[in-house]
Amino acid sequence: YMYYVKREKAREEQAALKEQMRQEAAERKALEEQRAQVVKEESKYKTEINNIQEQLNASQDDEQIELFKKRIAELEQQLSAVEAKKEEITNLQNGKAGYVYIISNLGSFGDKMFKIGMTRRIDPQDRVNELGDASVPFKFDVHSFIFSEDAVALESALHQRLNEQRVNKINTRKEFFYCTIDDLEKLVLEIEPTAPFTRTMLAEQYRQSQEMAAQNN
Repeated sequence: YMYYVKREKAREEQAALKEQMRQEAAERKALEEQRAQVVKEESKYKTEINNIQEQLNASQDDEQIELFKKRIAELEQQLSAVEAKKEEITNLQNGKAGYVYIISNLGSFGDKMFKIGMTRRIDPQDRVNELGDASVPFKFDVHSFIFSEDAVALESALHQRLNEQRVNKINTRKEFFYCTIDDLEKLVLEIEPTAPFTRTMLAEQYRQSQEMAAQNN
């Protein structure tokens, strides 16, 4: 019996590791694509600024000069936003920065089970949507997205504090925990006081499904 338990545990750990590698590869690819798009936008703004600057230097019309200056100021503001996004992508690619997400799925797991994971996606909602696409009957609700320069350490700290409440005590890569919304909010604000936290479980599709089932009965 113990042999089969250990073999199953090893199989699950290997499967989880492969899934983690697949997820990380997908996130790296997404970041590379986003960086390429940002670099393209950056180049476009710089080219347009240079073109307008040349027209400004050649213009003798005061009214036209003011229009050129105003347009350059607008483009520089847009360029600044693009450069900030580029820097954010670079940080996500090169470091441990990322988002820790806390999500629930009332229709699938009830109101006392939460998933706590991390992602390096620029938009962490993309990862949550991915988790809710096929493996569960309803979408996940987000209770918190916490950005951290060391998301791995933050995720680990939350997991450690909730270790006794793990749902799967054999495969620790399964990131589900038993907890109440009150205790979870208290824990999050204790570890990361500035973190946003939403208590509401919308569970829209689940509630709508329940209403339809009640009407049919």
